Amino acid sequence: MRAYMGSLFQALAGKDDGPGAERRAVLFLLLALLAWGAAFSLWADARDLRARRELQKKRFSSLTSVIGEYRALAGTEGRNGSPAGDADGDLLTGVSNVAASLGLRSNLKSIAAQSGRGGGEIVSAALDGLSSEQLAKFIQETERRGIFCSSAEVRAVRNAPSENLPSRSLAVNLILGRNGR
Repeated sequence: MRAYMGSLFQALAGKDDGPGAERRAVLFLLLALLAWGAAFSLWADARDLRARRELQKKRFSSLTSVIGEYRALAGTEGRNGSPAGDADGDLLTGVSNVAASLGLRSNLKSIAAQSGRGGGEIVSAALDGLSSEQLAKFIQETERRGIFCSSAEVRAVRNAPSENLPSRSLAVNLILGRNGR
């Protein structure tokens, strides 16, 4: 092996004019090209990995900013884990206060507290004579206070012709609970 390497270096230096010198030079050239190709491939792979890492950093940064914005929209949490805007501990009182704050107390036909699955408290509420905007505001306000709608039955009711009433209104039965229960 040592003799072969010595003859290879002599062939490269131009001191070996014996048989196979040209073949050794071509072989050395091929080995050099192979080494250069492997180095270039590794360099390209490393560059690709760096680009992927930067992309993942940007995605993670974007995700954390969206989560921060979402938490800011949801509001700060109180001591008992309920949103700060909901000072009511009782679910029934919370739903009643939402209806009162939106001016829908006259539309609230019935409200009752029940025990739901897993022992959690739920409230059944029936509202009549609502517009779609009033219903949307009611649901948004309850969700803002940490009360979520798990079931809804919505019916369109035809009203008697009148100047101050629309031709149709909504009659809604809702099942409401805390944390989606």
